[in-house]
Amino acid sequence: MQDGGESVNIRIAVVAALWIMLLAGLSNAQNISVNAEIEYRMKSLDLMEDRFYLRFKNINEEQIETLSFIITIPKTSNTKLLEVRDLPEGYVKVRELKGEDGIDYYVIRVVKQLTPFEEYQLTIKRDISNPLESIGDRTYAFRTFEFPRYFREQNLHVEEISIKLIFPDSIMKNYNIISTSANTKFNYKSLNRIDSLQWEYVNPPDQVSVFVSFAEVWNFYVMNIIGAALTLVAFTGLLYYNFSLERKLKKHEIIKNPPWSGDLLAKMKEMLQRAEKEILITSPHIYYTDWLTAELQPLMGRNIKFRIITWPSYKREMYRNVEEVQEDKKQYFTLKRFLEMFPSGSVRLNDNIHAKMIVIDEREVLITTANLSQTGLYENYEVGVYAENSDLAKQAKEFFETVWNSEDTVELDEETLNAKVAWALIMDLKSKKEEVG
Repeated sequence: MQDGGESVNIRIAVVAALWIMLLAGLSNAQNISVNAEIEYRMKSLDLMEDRFYLRFKNINEEQIETLSFIITIPKTSNTKLLEVRDLPEGYVKVRELKGEDGIDYYVIRVVKQLTPFEEYQLTIKRDISNPLESIGDRTYAFRTFEFPRYFREQNLHVEEISIKLIFPDSIMKNYNIISTSANTKFNYKSLNRIDSLQWEYVNPPDQVSVFVSFAEVWNFYVMNIIGAALTLVAFTGLLYYNFSLERKLKKHEIIKNPPWSGDLLAKMKEMLQRAEKEILITSPHIYYTDWLTAELQPLMGRNIKFRIITWPSYKREMYRNVEEVQEDKKQYFTLKRFLEMFPSGSVRLNDNIHAKMIVIDEREVLITTANLSQTGLYENYEVGVYAENSDLAKQAKEFFETVWNSEDTVELDEETLNAKVAWALIMDLKSKKEEVG
């Protein structure tokens, strides 16, 4: 057996055999539903543990149903059965058998009577060696197929199938996702590391397949912390040499944000969490909304004031009249969320704003090239300049107040949420401003 594609083909064959054999003997369970939760836990790039959680339920309201089946799993060179257990206990038996084809098998037999609405869970745990296909320098692919149709052919009701790929837990390493199949949910853990990918299918099709390719990389977030620490040591020496400069300039740094690093987002969250009195934010586009609302909402209970200047809900194009105005659906969704969740008067709109800036308590300031969007914070090469310096922060606030109080800046409300209304109002204000000028 070779690494890569051949081991993947063996993996698929083993999974298919498990699902096919699992259904043997289920013909009497016509009123039983099944949910399947399948986890693939990568212990390393060469070893994976898979866990099948099969949850059965008697959906017959009136009588007992009998669940009786045999699961036959081939013993292969790259798989090892670790554990089989059930809840409630005592209804599963495991033995080994040599088949007529000369292959050794694990035979798992279950017989269980289920009263109306009673649930029964079976867990199967295995180790799989060489589970990935190598497609380049430290670049790998993983794929698997699951077959709900085998349940349906035995008159079982398939409610949901959940598939999860869990990456190794390493502080120094991370995994950049290159491509993945549709319906993928990304789960992250501390230090901006990818934790897992998840696919959920309610009333799934007869065959479900998932695919992901990824590269193993150093955790740039941690490397940046280490680099920042080394820089701080050197910087401390310089400040000690010139103490008068240290009093004037407390802290400043360049925040580098390569794709999928999340370093700018991490810095923004740090700043927001340190706020005590006031937060000022400018960004033309705010498409990535959930993290911002999650950070700002708790601050309202601490009486911390925040104000936001952003673009209206229409696309940034030249329009000759209000009928031509086109709505930016992503920006509209963000503004609607702001209007629902934030205090009245905390958000204003200006269609000439291009600055991306956060100011905290006239003490900290971050000026960056990145919009508050998925593209800006995760996909592009972006950069930011951060300073903990009251003089710079006050100058940044003065700029914010200039835009906030500008004659062509309008307050976000139920009327200006509408793209056409906002455009007509702002154009009218600009015309009056030009006439006065």
